[in-house]
Amino acid sequence: MSEDEQFVAEQTVTTEREHTVTVRISQDPVEDFYRVAVTSPASPAQHLTTTVSPGDSFLMNLIQGAVSGEQVAWRHLAHWGQGNLRAASGVPRRCFS
Repeated sequence: MSEDEQFVAEQTVTTEREHTVTVRISQDPVEDFYRVAVTSPASPAQHLTTTVSPGDSFLMNLIQGAVSGEQVAWRHLAHWGQGNLRAASGVPRRCFS
């Protein structure tokens, strides 16, 4: 997090199979972006972060919903982060046919 970024909200979310991740949202009003950081305490601990410009993607809608207190938005951010953590670690994603 840069020195201009400000903490907005954070929540620990339990996903499928009782896994938990922490989703943290911060904002940089000078550079005009939000940062979403997803951390998994599972062994080994993993961390993923991305920046989102206002109106840039579907993540902005989830950020706004989460900041407004919508639990479904927190869960979607957690699932998004968890899926990308798996992809980054080389663990295959679940596939349904």
